[in-house]
Amino acid sequence: MNRQRSPINARRMRGFSLIEMVAAFLVFAIGIGVLMQVLAGSMRNTRQSSNYTMAALWAQSKLDVVGVGEPMEAGRSSGRFDDTYSWELDIQQVDPTAIEPPPQQTLNAGNQSAAAAQQNPRTSVANAGLGGGMQASPFDLYQVDLTVYWGGGFGKRPRTATFSTLRAQNPDPNNGMPGAAGFNQGGLPNRPGGTR
Repeated sequence: MNRQRSPINARRMRGFSLIEMVAAFLVFAIGIGVLMQVLAGSMRNTRQSSNYTMAALWAQSKLDVVGVGEPMEAGRSSGRFDDTYSWELDIQQVDPTAIEPPPQQTLNAGNQSAAAAQQNPRTSVANAGLGGGMQASPFDLYQVDLTVYWGGGFGKRPRTATFSTLRAQNPDPNNGMPGAAGFNQGGLPNRPGGTR
């Protein structure tokens, strides 16, 4: 007796055709390609973040010692931290009165004309409550700009990160704060009945 296979069993044993295999392989290859691009971008971003973090740490170590132990002087200098990172330091003296906030105008109640408003004196933030403010600046102010460089091999431009800060320095550390009324030689406020 010959047994005939049912059409359902024949359909189950047929397997995949060549076109189905090629389509599945293409979908798999495209998915792997996209995943590799995402991983490569993630690794590049991680490397850049690590480089910026290292540059910030080097900059902090350099800025921490600027003006410590020796007086600051305006000018430029440069050097290397290691084989990868180098630095360039730019120090400029700043006039403290040049960065004073603009004067504030007092608000007057009621309707005043523009001429009457101009007659009212403006009060500067630096002069408010100080009886005209200090005539001499008790400190020297410096703007410190530090640029850290790294990379740049094989004709590429080096990457940079710039860090800026303001530093105040007593022009005469042995004489307190010259020009500041109400301060004794040690830089402490004068008190009635003598100094402490």
